[in-house]
Amino acid sequence: MFKLNKFLISFLIIIIIFIEQSFANAKENSAAVFVYHRFGENKYPSTNIKISQFKKHIQELANNSYNVISTEQLIDILINKKNIPEKTAVLTMDDAFLSIYKEAWPLLKEKKLPFTVFVSTKPVGANLKNYMNWDQLREMVNSGVIIGHHTKSHFHLVNKDKETIINEIEEASDDFLKNLGFVPDIFAYPYGEYSYEIKQIVKEYFKAAFGQQSGGIYNEIDIFELPRFSMNEQYGDLERFKFAANSYGLQVKNILPKGKIVNNINPPLLGFNLLNNIESQIKCYPSHNINAKLTKLGDKRIEVRFDREFPKGRTRINCTTNDKGKWRWTGFQFFYP
Repeated sequence: MFKLNKFLISFLIIIIIFIEQSFANAKENSAAVFVYHRFGENKYPSTNIKISQFKKHIQELANNSYNVISTEQLIDILINKKNIPEKTAVLTMDDAFLSIYKEAWPLLKEKKLPFTVFVSTKPVGANLKNYMNWDQLREMVNSGVIIGHHTKSHFHLVNKDKETIINEIEEASDDFLKNLGFVPDIFAYPYGEYSYEIKQIVKEYFKAAFGQQSGGIYNEIDIFELPRFSMNEQYGDLERFKFAANSYGLQVKNILPKGKIVNNINPPLLGFNLLNNIESQIKCYPSHNINAKLTKLGDKRIEVRFDREFPKGRTRINCTTNDKGKWRWTGFQFFYP
């Protein structure tokens, strides 16, 4: 009798574990972070979002059970390895343009949606007409808007030496402390550009950093290479926004090269390991009409080879797959100085 009970108990434990694992897999969650720059500034279509487009984004978030949280909340979840709540979305804005204050903030405030502004301090301090000033930023901070660090001068950091990069961070930190009374602890790379060496410097000053490559956020992601979906006039229609907001992370690790700077090897050799089993075909789509060929080595390793050299400037690669009904998405941004 004792042996039978012991067998039944063991069998029940196995069933419970299986059910819990199946439920966890079914409930796998992800987060989408969006980045905007200008609002209603039609002279700058590559960085601008139309007000009509942005209003549709806000309505989608407000009316369809999204969990819209701040960057601070997201980073806390990732650092402390908490579960990402279902349908999580995060809104960020770079460069402190005045249209953020005049156009975007009133709309977000009405719906009580949190957001973060990554600020480069030099144009703010210069009182340029298209940028916010410190008084306006203080007003936003007092209302609960989160301010992130975006260096002082918004240089292409990959073109600068270590001393200049450190000065850009520390001088901006002094500006923040003087004008806002604190130094932001979350960073966004200007233009989304960084090297392995720049990332190591940023780690000394901040607890997380965002790029501008596309992709979903997942728990095992490198918090100093966090992706964001860029929104502008061309890529800001509601269908793309909804697709990005409801996509999942293509979970990868052991990414090579560690730095995304094109130097002696062009085109670069890209590779990564999958964290989970992906049965469907993964496809990668580089910009500039470059083609990518993927080779799977064993069950987990993916090697990506490109058919032509990358041009000067930024080249983005989006890798996606439809994995049992879940669209998974990860992105890489390379820079050729």
